[in-house]
Amino acid sequence: MLEETFSKYYLCNFNDAVQLEDLPNDERLRNLWISQDLWTVAELQTIIKSWQDNTEQQLKSSEQATQLLNKFLQLVFAFVQNNFTGPFDKLEACQDLLISLKLEPSIAQEQLKASGEELNPNVKTPQLLLVAQQMLDALIAAQPTSKLLSWWRLRLVCLHQHMLDDLASALYEQFKLSVADLRPHLAAFGEEDKELQSLLLLEIANGYLQFHRSDLSCQTLTELCDQLQVELQVEGLLGVRTKFQQKPLPQLCLKVVQQSGSDNGLPTAMLSNKETTLPQLLLLEDDTRLERIRFIEPKDNEVMTLPSVLQALVLAKVKQLKRSQPKDRLADEQLEPYTQTLLYQQHGPLQVRQAALLLNSHQESGMRRTVERSWKQCEECVKLLDNTEQHTLRERLSYGFAAFMLPKWQVQLQLVDLLRSLGMTKTALDICLQIHAWQQVIECYTSLELRHKAAEIIRQELEKQPTVLLYCLLGDAVDDPQCYEQAWLHSKQTSGKAQAYWGNYFYRRADYAQAITHYEISLEINSLQESILLRGGYSAIQLERWDLAVKCYLAYTHLEPHGFESWNNLAKALIKLGDKQRAHRLLGEALKCNYSNWKVWENYMLVSVDIAHWEDAMRAYQRLGELKQHYLDEELLTRIVYGIARQMQSDCAASSQAMSSSLHRRITQLLGQQCVQHGNEPLVWELAALVAATPLKKAERLVKSYRAYTAKELNWETKSAHAKKALSLCLDVAELSLAALKEHAEDESEAMITSQLNSSRLAATSCLNALKRASLVEVPKEQLEQQQQLEQQLTELTGIVQQRMQRT
Repeated sequence: MLEETFSKYYLCNFNDAVQLEDLPNDERLRNLWISQDLWTVAELQTIIKSWQDNTEQQLKSSEQATQLLNKFLQLVFAFVQNNFTGPFDKLEACQDLLISLKLEPSIAQEQLKASGEELNPNVKTPQLLLVAQQMLDALIAAQPTSKLLSWWRLRLVCLHQHMLDDLASALYEQFKLSVADLRPHLAAFGEEDKELQSLLLLEIANGYLQFHRSDLSCQTLTELCDQLQVELQVEGLLGVRTKFQQKPLPQLCLKVVQQSGSDNGLPTAMLSNKETTLPQLLLLEDDTRLERIRFIEPKDNEVMTLPSVLQALVLAKVKQLKRSQPKDRLADEQLEPYTQTLLYQQHGPLQVRQAALLLNSHQESGMRRTVERSWKQCEECVKLLDNTEQHTLRERLSYGFAAFMLPKWQVQLQLVDLLRSLGMTKTALDICLQIHAWQQVIECYTSLELRHKAAEIIRQELEKQPTVLLYCLLGDAVDDPQCYEQAWLHSKQTSGKAQAYWGNYFYRRADYAQAITHYEISLEINSLQESILLRGGYSAIQLERWDLAVKCYLAYTHLEPHGFESWNNLAKALIKLGDKQRAHRLLGEALKCNYSNWKVWENYMLVSVDIAHWEDAMRAYQRLGELKQHYLDEELLTRIVYGIARQMQSDCAASSQAMSSSLHRRITQLLGQQCVQHGNEPLVWELAALVAATPLKKAERLVKSYRAYTAKELNWETKSAHAKKALSLCLDVAELSLAALKEHAEDESEAMITSQLNSSRLAATSCLNALKRASLVEVPKEQLEQQQQLEQQLTELTGIVQQRMQRT
């Protein structure tokens, strides 16, 4: 069991299944769980004044620690309500109170900077978050072994990151420390409460996702599925999407499968969220498309009823998949079964439903028949945050930390994107001005061909309250690098954003040397800037600074492991540094991200050939043939064939012989395909002859090579070099045909050998006749010797063929 000072109910996951008698005998905690208002402005005033009067108080007893923990929770809930969940009816009074207590927002904004990143201008009452952090530090100092406090530290780090527009490396380090502190005690949480363990894993997974660590998030969710003994299966079932569809087609459907005989011990959503009235998906009201997919089997149309924790799990999984997959329509279709399962649950956490509606809105925004519902639904989600009557704060917070809550302005920005995609730019602009989304303001004015207005607005805002972002955006609007310098000085030389924008100014002008100077400073301050890592890597490649390129792209692939271009460029830099083995492995990672990019396959093939990975080289060549019509690279094909031939000659050990046999089978198959596709190319037949198993098969392929060669090279008999090549092919054919008399496979009959001897004779005859007709004035000595040898071979072949024909 986990030794813990505080009750697990202080985690405040707000489950309706918890009864009053289940709670410990603590009046303050009981009020948190049963009251409609988790905090009041008057309570905040008392809490903050008490903290200001005695900030360095020593917590000498568990009672004092419990009192401070209750105060801490009320501050956190007030901050979350004012920024995330709504309603915002107490916001103005709360702001007035903080000013009256001499807690200026500008001081909190300065102290809450992380890795040089400023708070988003929409953050309300940041003073509450700052005081809450200070209280938590005091609690942890007094109770350093408390895992419940570590869990709250994890939550505060994630809330803090939500307040920033860009990732902060300092916060990610804090997040990792909290995870490292909680992970060893995961099993102990499970012994106490299976649901508690599940929620911890969910919050860790969501945290990894927030910091763009998709692979770590996926691993954590897989661990959670194993703990709960459930499996998320997406199946293809026959169904119809439209009202007039006659033939059912396979449609994706999510099944949450519980392993037989297992019990996850989770309360049903009917119990845990029975009081919550969930917002519904708006009706589509389309004359063609059905509201939902109608499956042929009636039982498949019944939506699975999932416990609240499993709903949060499905939500986390769909967000992780969305983060890790390409941004296209096919990927959205694969995510649809997850969101559809969540949208039709009768009971569940409000935050999960809100997130599912927003996800569905995004997925439907690209389709003509659903785009109208998409923006209306997003608008409803924004209105829900402001609704003061429909849901209590307790309902809004139920399982909220496990449901990846978004700040209000991020929901509004999704609405802005939808409005702009529908051409409602002016409406989108009004929202952008309201939420101080200055980057989107510039884009809207640019769309309206009023870019000069953007500069005017930004100058006005700078006069009110200068920020690093405003200086940078003004620099972008008027193309003046001095603005970036002002931003840098305004931040007291601590803003990575200022250096990033400064670098971008030179990057757009292809001045990579200047750009990379600023990028390096920016990345030293905050290493979690994806776009700057990419641009820094590209600039380093242009300047042939391969070590720096490796550093930038390697850091980027840790953040975003599913971008094939970064893996490809990283491999290129490593090749330049001479590390081809490592480059080969990284190009393999690039192919996992984009299996259909011929450029990556070509690079993969070149590196595989250079390091003698013949299996991979052949696989790449074959894939290029599928991706590019009539693909043929004679030089690479020759290198592959001769490389395999040399390896097969040098292999003597039994294991090597087995490998040689596999290589021979693969190269024979590849060349067989090439001969079919490029039968008029003499080199292809020549290479096929090189790997053929018997003299007869070699001779057959060389005859075809000779025919292709003489057909391709016009007037070959009049050009000495071409004539010598033709003679050489015919001599090889004759020699191999004669060798087939003594050395042949069991399945090569006498008739086949005779036929090949005759083909060889005919090829030699045609070659010699063509050369005689050419009647050149001066024939090189080497060519004459070849002709004489071929005449001798022809005489021998003719005699053997006549004998064999008479015998039959």
